[in-house]
Amino acid sequence: MENSFDAVVVGAGVAGLYAVHKLRGRGMRVRGFDSAAGVGGTWYHNRYPGARCDVESIDYSYSFDEELQQEWTWSERFAEQEEILRYLGHVADRHDLRSAYEFSTRVTSAEYDGRWTVRTDTGRTVDARFLVLATGVLSATNMPDLPGRDTFAGELYHTGAWPHDLVEFAGKRVGVIGTGSSGIQAIPVIAETAAHVTVFQRSPNYSIPARNRPLTPEYVAEIKAGYPERRRLSRVSGGGTPNSPHPRGALEVGAAERTRIYDQWWERGGYLFAKAFPDQMTSLAANDTAREYVEAKIRELVHDPDIADQLIPDDHPIGTKRIVTDSGYFEAYNRENVTLVNLRRTPLTEITPDGVRTEDTLHQLDMLVFATGFDAMTGSLSRIDIRGRNGRTLRDEWSAGPRTYLGLTVAGFPNMFVVSGPGSPSVLANMVLTAEQHVDWISSCLDFLDDHGVTTIEATEDAVTAWVAECNANAAATLFPAANSWYLGANIPGKPRVFMPYIGGLGKYRAICDDIAADGYRGFVLDDPATSEVKAMLAGLALPDVTQHDPAELREIIRSRRAPLTRQPAMRIAEDRVIPGPGGDLKLRIYAPHHETPLPVLVFAHGGGFVFCDLDSHDEFCRSMAASVEAVVVAVDYRLAPEHPGPAAMEDVYAALVWATEHAAEYGGDPARIGVAGDSAGGNLAATVCLAARDRGSPSIAGQVLLYPVIDDDFATESYRRYGEGYYNTETAMRWYWAQYAPDGTDSPYLVPTRAESLADLPPAVVATAELDPLCTAGDDYARQLRDAGVEVTALRFEGLFHGFLTIPALSLTEPAREKLWQLMRDLLA
Repeated sequence: MENSFDAVVVGAGVAGLYAVHKLRGRGMRVRGFDSAAGVGGTWYHNRYPGARCDVESIDYSYSFDEELQQEWTWSERFAEQEEILRYLGHVADRHDLRSAYEFSTRVTSAEYDGRWTVRTDTGRTVDARFLVLATGVLSATNMPDLPGRDTFAGELYHTGAWPHDLVEFAGKRVGVIGTGSSGIQAIPVIAETAAHVTVFQRSPNYSIPARNRPLTPEYVAEIKAGYPERRRLSRVSGGGTPNSPHPRGALEVGAAERTRIYDQWWERGGYLFAKAFPDQMTSLAANDTAREYVEAKIRELVHDPDIADQLIPDDHPIGTKRIVTDSGYFEAYNRENVTLVNLRRTPLTEITPDGVRTEDTLHQLDMLVFATGFDAMTGSLSRIDIRGRNGRTLRDEWSAGPRTYLGLTVAGFPNMFVVSGPGSPSVLANMVLTAEQHVDWISSCLDFLDDHGVTTIEATEDAVTAWVAECNANAAATLFPAANSWYLGANIPGKPRVFMPYIGGLGKYRAICDDIAADGYRGFVLDDPATSEVKAMLAGLALPDVTQHDPAELREIIRSRRAPLTRQPAMRIAEDRVIPGPGGDLKLRIYAPHHETPLPVLVFAHGGGFVFCDLDSHDEFCRSMAASVEAVVVAVDYRLAPEHPGPAAMEDVYAALVWATEHAAEYGGDPARIGVAGDSAGGNLAATVCLAARDRGSPSIAGQVLLYPVIDDDFATESYRRYGEGYYNTETAMRWYWAQYAPDGTDSPYLVPTRAESLADLPPAVVATAELDPLCTAGDDYARQLRDAGVEVTALRFEGLFHGFLTIPALSLTEPAREKLWQLMRDLLA
């Protein structure tokens, strides 16, 4: 099972599915995780009766796939949960997104140490360069810790974790705690069949009739024909839909005109009533006109004046808590089987096995439904142990409230993106279009990083501080902070009171994000110290242009620049030996460490483009490998091209493999544990030797270790495009090497292993690649091809490092990388 990826996406809802699609489209290897058993995110779990979206279906849908927009037809103005889930499942199947995910798998931790290491509750550990958190803003359920809650003997449910099986209400006494969106949607439906419904209201909410209706074929055709303009208007709007308020303020028009406008929005239905006039959310006097209008409507709908009064909020301006979109909510209180319990008048004291006790009575119940909402915006993230640079935790960073740059990134957490996070428009806009905007921005950002050879991106502390201040200033200029809403986390005891969304509107937010990107990602630090060190070191090496020298001259230049040989660590045996080879005498160098025998044996082929390098060039690496892997290493001084074109070198390494199998015991080696290894060109030789041994029936190979191997002569890969120049090993050099090694072509599998008809029945492999290497894509692809052929493979990519770095001990990142490699090799040969 593959453990190393370009990106990990957490979440399979609207945002996560699009993120997987978009990143895969860039050619990235993506792994997704979701705790649910399938796709859908919020819409997978929120199956409670009456669950619907409060954004019109035609707008609450993806815009990235024009054919999808034209093919899919919504049945109703406001789609119910089942239809939305079916739509998301259709999108997942259409773009083969399920294959990227591991479902029923909860991410428990994510830790950055040059790469993101992600762990799950199933025991899986994977690593990736990028972490994309599409965990949803309304996914972490809030279950209040009420006295006696767990003693209730009847059926107990939460609207945000509704069972998949049918819940029967007929003949039952049902209690509903909470009158937020889920409660207001569920109560009328439950009341249709329940013997009695008791609503426990902590605080009343404003709600506007949905005016839901089936969509006619004529209307659908009109919408589909006008989708381009509708989407354009949505993207520049405040809320992500093509709706705009009256051009004048509520107090700038006469009373009759004001009532006419409110009538229009009331009859239109839905939460957009809050946007009838442009000043409703900034002027209390203007807001009062909307509030008075809706209060009058509630009194018309509810027959009992006292009940109506209790259902009218008196603690916040209308719209500062999200206005609910309902279907018969207020009318439900006219039913004889519905009772309102005002917990402000008679507080809840405890839950008993028989029901809910308030200060004045015990309400006996058969079923209790918690419609108590979510730990919104940050709850799903706080439940994961996320650790950034130097071990700093996201929980600590956000202990006083979430701090982000653009709602997308967090200082101290490189290469981590949050989709629809706090500090973005998020829940104040159409969540599908905001998710698309975020994912598109992330994808463009990754294009920029690749085009400029940048390894990491991280928000600066100053940028985060300035953005938080801007978000706070925008919120303070409105009426929103006047409400104790979940926008501020007020529904969660102990949660800091911070207004979390960006309130300036989607259109303005998009322009800000685009401007920051156009300015070279202002407010971000690009690259990390490790990558800077790599680039500085490469610049100082003044490496020769191999294409400007003949091979003999090139070998002399390389030898003359070679540092004095490193003779540490000490070996129990370090000797040169000459054996008969296919082309005459074949020189080997044998390293046996001071470890208890018998030891596994590694036949090692050095790199050098098939043209240069020798036993001395890799002496330090072989000694370190022998000591750390606890293996006998047999290094091969194979014949070099162009004097000896391929597959001469492979035949030499094969001869050394046969000899090592026969003579392993002489050096304390175990003949039953013979592996082959090689770096660069030597990685090619190790891979092709495995093919030769399989085809010839012997020797038996316990494992192959391919270090940034030369696998193919395909120069049209993604890594050649990105790193073919400027990172030590270049496309120009690789073309020259292949011309020396295979002047007559590369049709043979003993020259190019991917030419083999089958890769089945090869030994288990460790395939390690370096990110900043034109060979990277081919190496990663070969690992996948081996795995597809049934070969056990462990793939490891070294991010931010270049071809050949493992043999440069002076580089500070070499030793930590080697330690990872040594452990994989020990496991392979155990």
